[in-house]
Amino acid sequence: MKKATTFFLLVFLFNAAHAQMELGYNTTDVGAEFQWYKDGKFIGLHLAANAKLHHSFHVLLGYYMSGDPTATFYENQNKGGPGAGLGYRYYTNLRPHGFFIGAKANLFTNKVMLDTPTPEGPYTSMIFIPSVQTGYMLLINDMFFITPSIEAGMKTNLQSKLSAEENKAVALLGISIGAKF
Repeated sequence: MKKATTFFLLVFLFNAAHAQMELGYNTTDVGAEFQWYKDGKFIGLHLAANAKLHHSFHVLLGYYMSGDPTATFYENQNKGGPGAGLGYRYYTNLRPHGFFIGAKANLFTNKVMLDTPTPEGPYTSMIFIPSVQTGYMLLINDMFFITPSIEAGMKTNLQSKLSAEENKAVALLGISIGAKF
């Protein structure tokens, strides 16, 4: 009986010790995000699922406010439309905070009228911006966060009627504020 008791005690202690070695904790971030780039602004809801170690996947849903004064061949009809973003971040710290690098894809839409001798439209402009990003998540009391970020990507308009708009490199500046759950 002593062997069985000793065996079960050792198994229990091994499992208890192993459970104590686990680092970090899963969190969910909920907040607001603002992004700016030369041709417009985006404001939306920021949702992120953070793994225990290093990784984070995030989604943005919101409203795109177009502001491209240089477009000579179209006019923004509604001055904006819905937008979304999907991304991944790798944090250098064990827990998801501090410095990060990542990848992201944004899709912004708005209605436009083509400026031709006989105006055409409205068409939906679909601006797609795949990018790489970096930034720093500041934690306040392990519960609230402020995250400034910068992205570099390639702007492409996926709408075939607007093919005259060239692909170009863009930089996006962003900040998100929210809470961890």
